[in-house]
Amino acid sequence: MKTNLLLLDSLKNSESLLSFAFSFSNRYRRKLKITYVFDLKWMGQSYMSGATAPMDAGFIRAEKMAGKEFEEAQTKIRTMVDEYLKKNLIQIPYEISTSELNRVDLVEEELKKDKDLMLLINNYQSYAELSGGLIRYPNIVNDVKCPVFVIPEDTPHVVLKDVVYATDYNPEDITSLKHLSTFLKQAERAHITVLHNDKEVDFDEKLKWKGFKELVKEEVDFDNFNFTLENQEDFRKGIEDYSSEHKTDLLVLMHEKRGFFEQVFSSSDVKNVLTHFDKPVLVYHQQ
Repeated sequence: MKTNLLLLDSLKNSESLLSFAFSFSNRYRRKLKITYVFDLKWMGQSYMSGATAPMDAGFIRAEKMAGKEFEEAQTKIRTMVDEYLKKNLIQIPYEISTSELNRVDLVEEELKKDKDLMLLINNYQSYAELSGGLIRYPNIVNDVKCPVFVIPEDTPHVVLKDVVYATDYNPEDITSLKHLSTFLKQAERAHITVLHNDKEVDFDEKLKWKGFKELVKEEVDFDNFNFTLENQEDFRKGIEDYSSEHKTDLLVLMHEKRGFFEQVFSSSDVKNVLTHFDKPVLVYHQQ
């Protein structure tokens, strides 16, 4: 059975996250690993690198508070899980653990055990809040090599019927769409809209779009596709307009190093971009 890894570094909103992780894993028949990580020192390395002054009081206070919660995390998470399981029938294996390994290395270790690992994370940055902004989070979407599922706050239940896959004509879109469609087939009947946005939709663009659609239909064994070509100045606006006019349960992006995607994934504010749509976001990686 393939694995979902729910990575936590705070107990804030954890009941909702645990509910989503169990519901999601159960529906798509994937075992669940829940790991609470305490890697604040590693996270603070960039802040402290080359520093000659004494460690900031805000950092010391944040470390103390985070350490105290870490000591209690496994017991509290297990209590929340027990309460959840009393009310919900779950038929997948799960485990709960804590770790002081830095989160990127932790994910790499789990990938060695399951090459089809999917990482589940939320959009709350507890260390940044505890330290008054001293701690900056790593761009984990860039740093790991597995699909990353970003869960918005207060989303305890899974509904993934209307899925939007944003494309910029990457050849690896075909591989990602095959994985996505196979994954979605395991639960309720889902609908995938393949969406592309371009500033100018001229003859060449229409020809390229038509060819891409035909290729997807030929290569991906999925019978519930829709295709939408948007014409906005920027890609985000195209997605926003589409989402405001159509029901969207999940946005899927390819992590690329070009075009709009380069801007999204190289941004120091990538967290805000990925959570901007107030919907779950699934990110695949260009190999």
